[in-house]
Amino acid sequence: MPRGHLTDQGAQVVALIADGVRNHYVRTALLPAQGCPGAGLMVWADGKDERTRRSGQEMATHLAPGCALEARSGPHGSRDPLFDSAGGSCTLDPQEGAAALRAALGPGGDLVDPASARAIGPLFAILRPGAPVPLPENGFAVQPEKIVLTGPLAIAAAAGEIFLLEYAQGLPPAQVAWGAASDPAQLLPLLAPRNRLSDLVRSLPYVAVRQGAGMARLMLATLTGEPHAAAPVVGADVKLLALAGHDDNLSNMAGVFGVDWSLPGQPDATAPATVFALERWRDPATGAVTVALRLFYAELEGMRRLDPASVKTLPVALPGCEGGTCPLERLRARVLAALPPACGQ
Repeated sequence: MPRGHLTDQGAQVVALIADGVRNHYVRTALLPAQGCPGAGLMVWADGKDERTRRSGQEMATHLAPGCALEARSGPHGSRDPLFDSAGGSCTLDPQEGAAALRAALGPGGDLVDPASARAIGPLFAILRPGAPVPLPENGFAVQPEKIVLTGPLAIAAAAGEIFLLEYAQGLPPAQVAWGAASDPAQLLPLLAPRNRLSDLVRSLPYVAVRQGAGMARLMLATLTGEPHAAAPVVGADVKLLALAGHDDNLSNMAGVFGVDWSLPGQPDATAPATVFALERWRDPATGAVTVALRLFYAELEGMRRLDPASVKTLPVALPGCEGGTCPLERLRARVLAALPPACGQ
């Protein structure tokens, strides 16, 4: 299969979670139980890769079954700044980026946390069994559009993700990490380097507000009913806007909105097809408008077996707000103040 293409199993996982999203929002009356949502539902996918375009279409088909809804995107094969705003005049400063990362590491300054340290040795033993490997130093480089980790942590993070995808894909146990990590209990600790990398270079607020600025601005504009000039153009009738992007986008939104989470039954905090959903709620008695955050995801074993019962929802408290939900205007003001003016406009 070509690079950047979605597997059939992956498409079924997207469909599984989209069904769970639809069921939830039918119960809240955001989506109709019968008939089509019309202009009330819009799906926009990153046009750069086939897997995001196909994921978007799976979402559209399952959020509005029988309605022939088409997911839209920018030009195929082209970068969509909505899914990564860093670039052009929106860049990372090498000194500021390094300082932000070092501040996040704390007094010890270690890129590798204890959980990752315990995973790196077993992961390298799987990659090169029986061969003692002199490991290079871990390091990082601040580039104009991202921070890149180098060394064993980065290699282990990539390997752990691949092994998880092999398991979720339904490969025979002997083919998952060459049989060395063929069940969830073995895989779980091996995902620590991946989660650590995501925290350091994607959720790190200094990075997240640059890479995720466009998406955050679109989300806030949709919640407040404001027009959005750049693509996608979101009409006033849209009640549910679905974006088909990447795990990086989940990490970026975590950093932008100041949240963190772990997923019960799923070792990957930004597992395939996980949904980050901001919900607008209005109190009919007072007219007060608040925002809540909810995640939709599939447990790892359920991904492998394509079990609808494995799709879960997880409310996540937004920081600094009573009860974990925020007044819309307070959240909007806080997030927009953190976004660099040159990013995501």
